[in-house]
Parts: sequence; C-alpha cells; structure tokens
Amino acid sequence: MLFCTYNIHYGVGADGKYDVARIADAFAEADIVCLQEAVSGWAQNAHADQTAEIAERLNRYAVYHGAMESDASTVGADGRITNRRRCFGNAIVSRWPILWSRGVMLPKTRLVNMFDLQRGYVEAVIAVPSGPLRIYCTHLSHIGSQQRLPQVAALMEAINRAPVTGATWDARHQDWFMFPEPAPVVPASAIVAGDFNFTPAHPEYPLACGAPSSFGPEATALHLADAWIAAGNSEEGVDSCPREGRIDHVFVTHDLAPKVRKAWIGYGTNASDHWPVFVEFDL
Repeated sequence: MLFCTYNIHYGVGADGKYDVARIADAFAEADIVCLQEAVSGWAQNAHADQTAEIAERLNRYAVYHGAMESDASTVGADGRITNRRRCFGNAIVSRWPILWSRGVMLPKTRLVNMFDLQRGYVEAVIAVPSGPLRIYCTHLSHIGSQQRLPQVAALMEAINRAPVTGATWDARHQDWFMFPEPAPVVPASAIVAGDFNFTPAHPEYPLACGAPSSFGPEATALHLADAWIAAGNSEEGVDSCPREGRIDHVFVTHDLAPKVRKAWIGYGTNASDHWPVFVEFDL
C-alpha cells in the first residue's frame, strides 16, 4: 500500500500558480492520501471544492473537514441567497471505501498579536483489502509550541481512547430505516499523518513518539512510531517544506512499524509550498 501526506497550500504552487489538477497528479499513484490546507467555498477560486475536484480527477473516495469555516454566502440581484461556507481544513482521499469518519476540532487559544486559525483533524476507517485501517489527518498550528502542545496532547488522547470512544454509532438500531447494520469497527492499527509544524527536535515530538534516550525513543504503548525512522532514513538535511525541516510526518501504531518498506519525499514537484511525503507499507 502506498500512503501519502501532503500540505497542498490551497492549490497554489511554489511558482505561485493555482492548479488543483497538478496537485492531484503529484500523488495519483497513492492508495490513501492525507491532505492539509484544502479549501472549499472561497471566492478567490470561484468557491471550488478542492477535495471533490481531486476525488473526481482520480476517481477516489474522499472526506473533508473544514476546521476553520465562515460565511461565504452571496445575494443575487433578485435577492435570492446562495448559501456557502468558506472552509480551510483536512481531507482524506482513498482508493477504497471510507467506512466512517468524523471531523474533530483541536484546542485553540486566542492570540492577541498574530494570525492563527482553528485547527482540527479527520478520523476515518478505510476498507483496505488487508483489513480495516484507522487514519488520522491533521494540521497543527504554525505559530509555536505553546499552541501545538495542547493539540498534540488532545490528538494522542483521541488516538489512544479510540476503542473506548467507538465509531460514529454504537450497537444496532432495530428500526429498519435507521442504522439497521451493526456498529462500525474501530481497528487497532492506525496511521496518523499531516503537517504537524514541528520537527523531531521540537518538544512536541516526544509526546507523539516518546522521549529520546541513548537507546532511541522511550516509546510506550501510548506512543506512535515514526514511519520515516522505521524505514531506516536519516534526519540529516531533510526538509518536507523548504528551510523548515521535516515537519510533515507519518506516524503509525507500533504493529505497523515493521510493515514500513520505505519512505521518501517527493522533491520533484512544485505543486505546493510543501513536498509530498510517501510511505510504502507491506500490508
């Protein structure tokens, strides 16, 4: 299985050109893709739904959650209202059906002197041929550790509590019309990916992968494994966003770490201000 995470910079490439088709083509071979900075309902691109456009171009299943949203409605000359919401958020695009999903908000504290915005994540379970697989797609604050540390803590709690929280409904409703099927599964195996805006040198990283030691990360069952490291890669000279270091990550539950074949960064595309990160799994 080929997995990808990609901050698509609302469709604007490193060359300043807006081209959603170019974005889609950059990861066309991937089976599951986590997208950040996907937008919908913005006047600047004629209110396009980028996730729908990408899914249509690649013939994929998709789910989108705009953590930041506001009104983008217009009123015609005849007084008729066209309802629209302006959204900025995360999407999951998949070759296989997305069995269930939910969009979740991450903690946010208002800043008084600089721009930030509401962050969130999409949680989903995908019907991968080898068995259902849990996926999280997220994008954390770009400002600093003060904003991100609570977000990492909330995300990790949700990942670890998933079996207790359950899916989007529980048990079976006896009514023939509403929820006659059993509750969806919540698989143990999970991939957690996105633009985390921190590198392995930042204090947020140990919250996800365990504190550093002379033997490697002190990872517990409550931590995740870094697929980049599981693939045997080095940190030296690695950027997933120019001059920012490796801030786009693919973390996995520890049962998936031995199944990572390789991981690489797609430096050959300028479709965004980030580069896509790919991980190949033996599933």
